[in-house]
Amino acid sequence: MTSAPAEAPPAGERRHASPTAIATVVGGGAVVAAFLIPTSVVGEGPVLCPFRLATGLPCPGCGLTRSWVAAAHGDLSAAFADNLFGPISLAVVMIAVAAVVVLRVVAPTHLDLPARVARSRVLYAVAAVWIVYGVARAVDAAIGTGLFPAVT
Repeated sequence: MTSAPAEAPPAGERRHASPTAIATVVGGGAVVAAFLIPTSVVGEGPVLCPFRLATGLPCPGCGLTRSWVAAAHGDLSAAFADNLFGPISLAVVMIAVAAVVVLRVVAPTHLDLPARVARSRVLYAVAAVWIVYGVARAVDAAIGTGLFPAVT
């Protein structure tokens, strides 16, 4: 059984962008920014993380911007030192954006695939490991054991 083709919205009615489209544009923009921003720009700057401003401790996301920029410019040792999940998340976002773009061109009826991936147990497991890593890094910063590189 085939499904009926989607009808165009009535004249004057606005269509809203899907969450997949929004995530693709935001993710693609972040990837492009990581490649365009010089490493010298992200090396020093104000602390923008609300958690770090309030506690002085790094959150799981602290260092991701520096890590993405370093990875985009080929400095993987600095990227992993800034945030272990930086190069990993950059690669995942690049693959996800490319996959959505390809699906949009090749098989637009399968664009629900990214939504199914977002609900996968693997994604939740990776997110849990990332949170544990962030908590361990914050505890390390609080007690000063030096197991993790300092977040500056």
